[in-house]
Amino acid sequence: MQQDNVTQVYWKDLPELLSPQGKPSQSLKNFDSEFIDIVDYIIRITHRIWEQKNIALCNNYYAEYCPVHTLGGYSDDVATVIKNTLLTLAAFPDRTLIGENVVWRDLGENNGYYSSHRITSIMTNKNPSEFGAATGKTGRVTTIADCVCYENKIVYEWLMRDNSFLVKQLGISLIDAATHFANLPTNDSFEVWRAQEITRIKAGQATFHQWHTPLDDSSEKFAKLWVNTLFNKKAFGEVKGFYHKNAKLQWPGGIEAVGIPGIRGVFIQWLAQSPEASATCDHISVTPFEDDATDIAIRWSVAGIFTPKNELFSKYTGQCFFVMAATHLRIVNGKISEEWTVFDEVAAYANMIRDYNNSDAKQGIE
Repeated sequence: MQQDNVTQVYWKDLPELLSPQGKPSQSLKNFDSEFIDIVDYIIRITHRIWEQKNIALCNNYYAEYCPVHTLGGYSDDVATVIKNTLLTLAAFPDRTLIGENVVWRDLGENNGYYSSHRITSIMTNKNPSEFGAATGKTGRVTTIADCVCYENKIVYEWLMRDNSFLVKQLGISLIDAATHFANLPTNDSFEVWRAQEITRIKAGQATFHQWHTPLDDSSEKFAKLWVNTLFNKKAFGEVKGFYHKNAKLQWPGGIEAVGIPGIRGVFIQWLAQSPEASATCDHISVTPFEDDATDIAIRWSVAGIFTPKNELFSKYTGQCFFVMAATHLRIVNGKISEEWTVFDEVAAYANMIRDYNNSDAKQGIE
């Protein structure tokens, strides 16, 4: 089957996506026969669970043991997936999900598929949430969910959401949302994973999750060079080598930029809060978009020492700064025309606040 016969979300409206016609474009081993390819699978199960509010379908489409990593927590059983879904819908009962793109990778017959699903959600904060009391305001948020899908189940997930932009629209300050989030309990598995990730990233080591199915060589090199040049070398003069002069960028907190100077400024301002930070390129997916365009999905991580620009966060100077992120790049004629980068700033700051509070408490005991 040809890769470019797989469903393209961009070219179809929702009714068409939910009722696909034609023959399967991929061999989905032990998936339900109704699904014609991995994009169809991701779009339709997301719609059924979230849009139609059929939360119990998580039992159908998530493995009983399914590790889910977010920057704010960890779970590994489908019961917790259902619980967290219900909690989100309780706080934002009218949440809608608009699937914008799925960039995927065939992991081989015995491993299934990797999907990187970019979603826009519109939702109203009707009840208390992990960010604080209900505000009654409506916000828009971008999410990227990276999933390993095997035999009709999601068996592993990395979930990233632009919560700093959401809380801004809800009228909650970033520090208030992060402080509230920091008071929520975590579990030992999350803290062990976070510590291991920070150690791995600072050492420049590859993630444990590796697949050896082939990728487009030029796209893979581009993705790795993008991470290394901008995040590790901080060679911001090279931005013009990666982006078209009129490229568009969307980053957490509702940050947008058009053109080389603006894009360069986004990277400089963000990395200024951890100038010596290291980054790793943790996964790459590549799919064609149009005749002269390619979509690249990159999951990447950063770890360093926090040196805040915002004086409200100044007392957390010196805490460990850790981010798990995902970026979708649209490449046209060898350069980026559009970029969507997503990570959870609220959780990133909450982790530092929690570390600071725990350290402070220990010092008080001593």
